[in-house]
Amino acid sequence: MMGMMSWMSCTSCAQSVEGEILIEDADVGAVAEVHARGPTLLGRGGDARSEFAKAHAADLTSDKAGLISDKAGAAKAFDGSTPCSTAHVGSGSSGGEAASSPTVQDCQEDENQNCQEVDEPAEAIRAPEVRAQLSDKDLAAVKALEIELGLSGVDVVRAALVPGEALESCLMRFLGASDMKPRPAAKALRAMLAWRATARPDELASRSAGEVAGCPEELLDQYMPTWHQGFDKKGRPVIFSHYGKFRFGPVLEAGVTVEKILQLHTRSSELTARLCGEQSSKLGHDVSNALIIMDTQGWDSNNLKSKGAFDWARGIAKSDTEYYPERTGQLIIINAPSSVNYFYRAVSWALPEKARNQIKIFAGREQWEPALLELVDASQLSPEYGGSAPSPDVSM
Repeated sequence: MMGMMSWMSCTSCAQSVEGEILIEDADVGAVAEVHARGPTLLGRGGDARSEFAKAHAADLTSDKAGLISDKAGAAKAFDGSTPCSTAHVGSGSSGGEAASSPTVQDCQEDENQNCQEVDEPAEAIRAPEVRAQLSDKDLAAVKALEIELGLSGVDVVRAALVPGEALESCLMRFLGASDMKPRPAAKALRAMLAWRATARPDELASRSAGEVAGCPEELLDQYMPTWHQGFDKKGRPVIFSHYGKFRFGPVLEAGVTVEKILQLHTRSSELTARLCGEQSSKLGHDVSNALIIMDTQGWDSNNLKSKGAFDWARGIAKSDTEYYPERTGQLIIINAPSSVNYFYRAVSWALPEKARNQIKIFAGREQWEPALLELVDASQLSPEYGGSAPSPDVSM
């Protein structure tokens, strides 16, 4: 996502999953590393789907169907205007601890802990009711996707939800990224679960940005500043990235590899997902995506000369599309130089209409400040962006 490639990866979450991504036997082994003692992942094929359909035949004809589960546990990643030194759609604290989601194994080994649907602690983060709010068409697609996954598959998806996220919200995100087709959505979910088993994003989210990158926090604050700045009028997290200050050279020279920078992005995405879950629980309705603000004032075109920058852009495009689909609700680019507009005009014809509608590009402050204040109350923005909230504790 560096420069033009940068926001292209933001919009990629709106594109359909076209590939036939399957978990074959070898991939199931990777998932089993995390869920070995729980139900095995996603038996693919007729038996699993048939098992689910038979077990829930009556429910699948009712609006109350569906394996609804509330998830409990997990500490807040951060609150208020808290900085995180990561790349693109991210948020988090410099050293905040965030608890991992419970797995299927955890539920089985200790039935009295947070995974249990009764006797939960009062402070549990509970998911809102989503299924009853779905349209008939969306509900039918969700039910078809549940059948496609099978009973054990739905259990593993549920175990991977962030606290406060409803099962239906997750399924709808993957359906939305798959043109509402259950089979491609199921394949994408299987691929995401296999990735989580090896990448362990919940563990990355529990560590500071400096620990993940293996460098001082100050370096990341200076050259890759990204932070969470309150919530918009819809309740969505507002995530700022000051791309005008992004410099790959000094970060790479400090020994931070492209792989580590991509792990920072994963950490960021996971923390943003947790913010969405927390907001869903707090507001009582589904909040599944974030508002992304990209400040490009001071953008250095030399960034485009770095091979690492393009490798990073490709990596985060893959991550946003395949592992965190539909997490970007809207992308606002401010202080955009003319090169941004030229590039967008050249490529926008190839973007789906949904992706084009997500992107707004503004040059001067007189253009973007009214637009921001239309989306976000002034009390949530720092003075640099037309608001009255404290400035984030990060180099700007």
